[in-house]
Amino acid sequence: MMAYRPLCHQGTIAIQRIASKSFVSTVKNDMLRSFPRCAIHSTAYLNTTVPPARDDASSSSKTKTQRKRLDVALVGAPNAGKSQLLNSLIGSKVAAVSRKRHTTRTGILGARTFDDTQLVFIDTPGFLHHKMGHKEGVRKLLGEASSEMECADFTLLVVDAARRLEEDMKRTLITLMFMALRSRGRNEEGLLVVEKNGVPAENTPLNKFAVVVNKVDLVNPKEKLLMVTADVGSMAESCIRRLLQQRRTPSKVRLGDLVDSVLENYSKEEGFTDVHDDDIETFAAVAPEFLFVSAITKDDEGVDDVLGLLLDRATPSKHWIIDAESTTGMSPVEQVEEIIREKIYRCLHREVPHCVQQQNRMFRMIERNKGKTGSDVDEGNNLMRIHQDLVVKTKSHQRLVLGSGGKTLERIRSTALRDLEEAFKCEVDLEMNVRISKSNHETPLESDTG
Repeated sequence: MMAYRPLCHQGTIAIQRIASKSFVSTVKNDMLRSFPRCAIHSTAYLNTTVPPARDDASSSSKTKTQRKRLDVALVGAPNAGKSQLLNSLIGSKVAAVSRKRHTTRTGILGARTFDDTQLVFIDTPGFLHHKMGHKEGVRKLLGEASSEMECADFTLLVVDAARRLEEDMKRTLITLMFMALRSRGRNEEGLLVVEKNGVPAENTPLNKFAVVVNKVDLVNPKEKLLMVTADVGSMAESCIRRLLQQRRTPSKVRLGDLVDSVLENYSKEEGFTDVHDDDIETFAAVAPEFLFVSAITKDDEGVDDVLGLLLDRATPSKHWIIDAESTTGMSPVEQVEEIIREKIYRCLHREVPHCVQQQNRMFRMIERNKGKTGSDVDEGNNLMRIHQDLVVKTKSHQRLVLGSGGKTLERIRSTALRDLEEAFKCEVDLEMNVRISKSNHETPLESDTG
């Protein structure tokens, strides 16, 4: 797909960086001529190549180099495709994916290690500005998304290309842009970070986010993607403009007031309007890259573009927080819960999946036929035994989760079983029940190696 940096200058958005010819070929020359606000510089191709996945046998023979790391927060509105993008970026399924809003309820930690560089991804709950969040009763989730962004080195703002940018959506995106620009990044040295009125210090880099336009496979004609990019790019530049102004003349301004100001004026602002002469170079450099992906498509080249961008931004690190051979910081039990929860959201509708609480009764790894010879089963072949209750609060919800003749529950179990066996590379015995309980306390998990 493609990645470029939009820069408004005298009414023109210069698409400065193209990462793939495949997208350009889908945008007809006639269309480009009829879109006066775009200048396509198709010769400026990115030559970034994604290095191979870590290979201990080869890397051990090389001289030791300093490790690098980048902590990346994936943020966006609900159902923008963040979890699917996370799974594509790390190359395996660690986050639940469904068409329903707020599938992600906690920050999911994933990682991918390339040679001496580790990318750490945090998939956050879908963000809504505070009024919408209060309406949908997800204020706690919004707080989690905000806190994850604050400590991230870089933010990927995921935008659903197939969804219309209405005012509420624009307000959400603008809020996330300000939060990304204000993020502090990881602090391995434990140094005190000084901010004034919520504005990062002058020596703090501002180019801390990129925009990932997802679900491009659902958009036709493809030239509509340029319209989305122009609109979101103008919002981003307006946010940067106000943050630079605050650096020049520090004042205490509420985030909500800044968001309102951008929402009201971004479409009227062009080029370097109201940008101090000394800030023009910074303004141009901070404008975010735009990357186009179809995260649901296997081997989508846009995902490689994202990885290349992130690898270029990794910085020296004293330690990695996830083992180089692992793709997630979640425990096996948490991975089991996440896989089953995805199926719950896919098989149930309306408010029902949000009302289901998972309670683990057993998680046991059994080694079968260990040490025996002449067995049809390979030595060390494991069986994972999982017992989980789906707890609901009403009889009507219990009936819906069970389905007619237990068919819905069986569909949840059978689809989860396939993913569990693929994830853990062993046979899985999954038993699931539905029960009613008014208690909100989870039962401790029984886990041993049996």
